[in-house]
Amino acid sequence: MHDAKEIFAFQVVPGTDEILAFTETLRLARQEASEHFDGLRQIGANVDAGIAIYKIGLKDPRLADFVTVLNDPEDMSERLIEKMERVEVIT
Repeated sequence: MHDAKEIFAFQVVPGTDEILAFTETLRLARQEASEHFDGLRQIGANVDAGIAIYKIGLKDPRLADFVTVLNDPEDMSERLIEKMERVEVIT
């Protein structure tokens, strides 16, 4: 296995990791998370928990992993993500 490649993600629903949006850079994650946070606040959504931003270490997937993810997207995190580290919270 090679060193994990890194991407970034942020919470779509403040305070929960159930749905994440992914970006290629921390700068882009900050920008998109901030815009998303402001949009949620403008419509009166509860944003008290803030929006966490994560650094995501990616595995070096095998061909079988891609096939599994394409056939069963719910397995994506288990097959593709090696580690997930919170780096900041947008409030």
